Amino acid sequence: MIRNIRITGFILIMILVIIGCTNKSNLVGTGENEGPEPESVIIGSEYFSSFHSFEDSLKNFNTDRTVIGNYEKYGTVNQAVSLIKFTSLPDSFYAIEDANLILSIKNKHNFDIIDNTTLKIGRIINENWYESTALWKEPTDSTSWSGDDFSLFDGDDFELIPDLVMTLEEDSLVIDIPEYLIENWIDADTLNFGLAFYTPDSDCFLEINSSENGNDDLKPFITYEYMEADTNTTFTTQTVYASHDITIFYTDDEYAAFPGQLILSDIQPIKMFIKFEVPDSIFIPVEIEDPELYMQRLTINKAELILYNSENNQYPAAGTIYIDPFIVTTDTVDLNYTDPYSPFMTSDDYEDLFISSSSDSLGTEEFKIDITKILQKLTAGEYEKYGIMLKSIYECRDFMHLEFETEPEIRIIFTPPFDFEE
Repeated sequence: MIRNIRITGFILIMILVIIGCTNKSNLVGTGENEGPEPESVIIGSEYFSSFHSFEDSLKNFNTDRTVIGNYEKYGTVNQAVSLIKFTSLPDSFYAIEDANLILSIKNKHNFDIIDNTTLKIGRIINENWYESTALWKEPTDSTSWSGDDFSLFDGDDFELIPDLVMTLEEDSLVIDIPEYLIENWIDADTLNFGLAFYTPDSDCFLEINSSENGNDDLKPFITYEYMEADTNTTFTTQTVYASHDITIFYTDDEYAAFPGQLILSDIQPIKMFIKFEVPDSIFIPVEIEDPELYMQRLTINKAELILYNSENNQYPAAGTIYIDPFIVTTDTVDLNYTDPYSPFMTSDDYEDLFISSSSDSLGTEEFKIDITKILQKLTAGEYEKYGIMLKSIYECRDFMHLEFETEPEIRIIFTPPFDFEE
């Protein structure tokens, strides 16, 4: 009996302890705290002193798409050629029939007709290339193409395959390819340099799902009927997925600058530099005698840079843009930049604070970019107010291009210090 009473008493004590813990005041919560309410302020265009857009270098990226297309902007031709290679082929064959290449279309712009007049395919000759390093100027990190650049003319790096039959079945493009291609790749696999794809048309592009796509049904692949030896009586169907694919983009190796403009572009990559003031006075009441202490205890809850879509030269007409902000860490940026052979800014001029990308539709009138962490660092005095740099996270991957009005603003929500006393 006594033992049961002790157990019951122990259980009651534990229940009281648990209740006491769960009813304890929330020290980090704000529901019952008495304190200043958050306030809002807008930094208007009058606080912005510099806008500067500038071209940067093209880079090599493996991504879930390859791009085929052209468009012209500011007198520069932006051209994308896709390279694809199939290497997982048999060691020998007796006969090959009915060869097809199947591409899955991810996106397209002004490419309503796909045939052998709008989409050109050729065999790459003489030059091996690596998916991890191929660029317009060089197929590997240590070799160049046959000419100074990748050539789309017969007899150099590229041999056009004429009169190909192409059939579009929903989002799948089926291309009848000559069997001799596969036969040559098997007979002399050391000369299997793959295929190149381009269009002679302007202001259009195709985005093709690449071998990096997680869905096998969307990857580029070839199918063919295969007989291994003359003793066989039937053909078997072979399916081979692309082993390598990459997009290479034309570059003139010059870096244009666009002072007084706000432009983002993926090919040729164009970044934006913006400089603005964040005066302490917009946060501080007039009667405060110790502004420095007040600013040290002020909390920036949220800060958004608002860019307004100019709807000028937007390319393509639809889609989504993703923007990353970086904080500028040097005051040596030359606003009178005139050297076309080096970028207006380099990675030494800004720092990544690892802020999540902001995204929205290309057609959105207001584009909001989260710069809360940047404003927190600036108002705390951890960084000088040298400005910010903004870039698309898909540079060198697609043909996105967008221009903004040069009247941005910054919307800030902040909380004054709690129980601030002089």
